Amino acid sequence: MNNIETQQILEHIKTMYGKDYTPDTIKLWTLTMQDISFTEASFALVSWFETEHWPPLPADIRAKIYNLKAEPDVLASQAWEQLLRALRNAYAPESEKIWNELPETTRQCVGGYATFRAWGNTENSSLESVQRPMFIKRFEELQKRVRKEGSAQERFREPLPSLMTAEQKTIDYRPETQDKAPAKPSGRSRADDLAELRKRLMRGKDEDRSD
Repeated sequence: MNNIETQQILEHIKTMYGKDYTPDTIKLWTLTMQDISFTEASFALVSWFETEHWPPLPADIRAKIYNLKAEPDVLASQAWEQLLRALRNAYAPESEKIWNELPETTRQCVGGYATFRAWGNTENSSLESVQRPMFIKRFEELQKRVRKEGSAQERFREPLPSLMTAEQKTIDYRPETQDKAPAKPSGRSRADDLAELRKRLMRGKDEDRSD
């Protein structure tokens, strides 16, 4: 996931549990979740919400994804159940908003808003016997493609400094009172960047204690 997708996940956690996240925490989540697809994290989070009473850590989301993958059709089945709930409101005034809030992979499997509305006017027996098998097959094909394209090995081919620069162009995680960090010299390793991040976090903790 990129930083925007990570923040969307954290917003859902905040809504459910009332937990706020500091800029440094958001950055750590982004760094540790960048090899996870947004669709996988979303379904893992829904699964977490259904059973747990406290906000998850990145390791919890990873564990949920691992458990869901242990049964190949679980993610697809969850997506189908979510779609069925949305189809109940396919002709409601807010139906287009409901459609747009579905995960991108689900929308791709359906094909479009017009098809979504058509399915909403279809008997459940027909949905289960005709549309469901096609949806499950298409969903699993798309998930395999996402996992292949978003594997950790491929994601980490780009140096971390470049990823961090791209994030900072979109969202500035640093407090406004803090001076911008100097440009990073060439030849820095990923370990150097993580070490620098840890130092900044420790400085932040020390400042909190002094206050």
